[in-house]
Amino acid sequence: MLKTLFSLGASQQKRVFGLDVMRALAILIVVDAHATIALKEYYTAPFWHNLLPDGVELFFVLSGFLIGGILIRSYEKQGRFDRSLLLNFWTRRWFRTLPAYYLVLVGLIVLALLRAWRSGLHHTLPEKGTLIHYFFFVQNFARTIPDFFPETWSLAIEEWSYITLPLLLWAMQTLLPAHWPRQRIILSAILFIIIGTNLLRFTVALQYPISASELGFRGIVLMRLDAIAYGVLAAYAKHYFPAQWTNEKLRRRLLIIGLVLTGLAAFTASIVVLAFYVDIGIYPAYVFYKRTFYFLVIGLSMTLLMPFMDGWRSASGLWARFGIARAITHISLISYSMYLLNLTPIMLTFLERVPTTSWEVGWLKVGVFWALVLVLSTLLFKFFERPVTELRERLSKKEPTQLVVKS
Repeated sequence: MLKTLFSLGASQQKRVFGLDVMRALAILIVVDAHATIALKEYYTAPFWHNLLPDGVELFFVLSGFLIGGILIRSYEKQGRFDRSLLLNFWTRRWFRTLPAYYLVLVGLIVLALLRAWRSGLHHTLPEKGTLIHYFFFVQNFARTIPDFFPETWSLAIEEWSYITLPLLLWAMQTLLPAHWPRQRIILSAILFIIIGTNLLRFTVALQYPISASELGFRGIVLMRLDAIAYGVLAAYAKHYFPAQWTNEKLRRRLLIIGLVLTGLAAFTASIVVLAFYVDIGIYPAYVFYKRTFYFLVIGLSMTLLMPFMDGWRSASGLWARFGIARAITHISLISYSMYLLNLTPIMLTFLERVPTTSWEVGWLKVGVFWALVLVLSTLLFKFFERPVTELRERLSKKEPTQLVVKS
């Protein structure tokens, strides 16, 4: 009975296994980082943690690759970027992301109000004006996100990318010379976002003293609109340069370079080396780097992984044994639900209320945390997220695709 309850019935034949691996790895890294909250002062970071890539940035690049491919194929098939294409794109993206988000958001608000009512104390929610921002994804549009539901900083960046990239393509198609090919228009839009956002970060970074540290750029929408664009650049390369994209030798070389650069970016930005920067007197340069070009480096380094991972179509060998492939596909499918549920709803709202009085209690909380995340995310996906997502098939036009990969 339990097996039936938690089975998602996903067909691995219709999925790209390498992209599932990326998505599963990304969410596992994110949840692992949040799990350490339960350990409090008993947490001792293992060295390999400092070599892990940023899970959120992996999500950004993967999402950009998927939605970029959809936009490019739709644009090329239709021959122009018009209102119907734009509205259909937004309908399908928002049916995928908004219902589950609003369900969890409203649930957190109701829970906070119920707790306040039971205790007779004032609720801990932010003021109404701030709370309303969460419904329009402007909670971190031009400033760092408030303490309430803080993990949604990345979702806000993604949602605004869904808006800005298609609108920019539409504007460029209208304003640029009529003889410009679609390929050039798409590349121009991608580079405009990447270069423009990097210039904005650089300009703002120059206006603040180093003592202001990293300025929270990582979680501010206006400073991170390029996050998705690196993945879109990979989709552009796949569509217009298929021979190079499918070149096995080139794929492996790019994978190695991407892994090395991603690992170096993670390690050189880790806490373990910060004291070294201070000791040798380059901490100010490091702070400026983290405000500016760091995001370009991690975006491009992870983009280099895409050709190999996209070419990894199915699981074989050890991956196909012992249910490993099925577990990876399962985690990939429920990754968005895991993202929404793991930090604020589960860790901060419930488990943080249990004091961590010893090493054993801390690790017990970690185990309970992982169990709750996996179980509740599976249920949320199966009984809410997937049915709502499937509803879009009846309300929107299916976009051209080469393989069924949910974006």
